Amino acid sequence: MFNISNYIFAIENFEITGNESISSEEISNLIQGYIGLNLLEIKPSNIEKTVKDTFPIKKVEVSYKLPNTLILRVKEREALAALNYSKGFVLIDSEGYVVKIISKLESYSLPIVTGFDIKKAEIAKKPTFEKNSDCFQTLLETIKSIEVVNMELSEINLSLDINNEPNFYLYTLDGYQVFLGKFDSKKIAILPALLEDIREKGIGRGLLDISHDTPVFKPFN
Repeated sequence: MFNISNYIFAIENFEITGNESISSEEISNLIQGYIGLNLLEIKPSNIEKTVKDTFPIKKVEVSYKLPNTLILRVKEREALAALNYSKGFVLIDSEGYVVKIISKLESYSLPIVTGFDIKKAEIAKKPTFEKNSDCFQTLLETIKSIEVVNMELSEINLSLDINNEPNFYLYTLDGYQVFLGKFDSKKIAILPALLEDIREKGIGRGLLDISHDTPVFKPFN
């Protein structure tokens, strides 16, 4: 019976859905070693780990369709920011995983993060840094919080104050500078409304300081 079961339910096909930038062929090639194994005896967690360790994929759901098809439903990681690396850029998602390593940003509308020096970057891994590595988690929290205005930004800059604490500046595509200071999700939540109000008043470009309890706008001229 054991041998008959192995034969009847031997994996012959893969069905992969949810992928956009990563081809089904790439994923299938990675898990070719499962061909011929008993569909009912595989461990989904092993497949999930293999796929997530290799590709920038956030979630993998493994199921099957009898008698011979293994099904993978995946959710790819979404790039939200770019960091300078070597002679190009590293694109990261909200959890800090590397989605892509590219030479030019021409095809991407993403803010560039400055103030970090990447030592090493690999697809599907978090980058390591020459310095300021302890500020990376704060950067990720900031990126998540400013996602509502992410498409409006050209740059996110990290600077350290006299106490070596991280402070962040944001630069919009239309010429405004925003000083966040230390990370504060409540202050970031009101940022879209503040920028909209300044633009509607037509008072020109300037620095919007939201690092304190009361926002302050200082025109450049």
